Amino acid sequence: MEQVIEKGFSCLKVGGHMSVITFHSLEDRIVKRAFVALKEKGLVKILNKKPIIPTQDELKINPRSRSAKLRLIEKI
Repeated sequence: MEQVIEKGFSCLKVGGHMSVITFHSLEDRIVKRAFVALKEKGLVKILNKKPIIPTQDELKINPRSRSAKLRLIEKI
């Protein structure tokens, strides 16, 4: 997972955004740590402090989305 994030990040231009949707807590932890590591190097700005999760309306329409978490970064 970290390798995918690194390769995807290297393809971004300055101002480009990367978003990752995870469905398991282990995946989410990996993505969070990778994004924080990039931030500490001064390479990115984390666009959402907490992950974006589905709303109650979304859960009514799509119950399988209950574990989804979206994280976003912007290359600086």
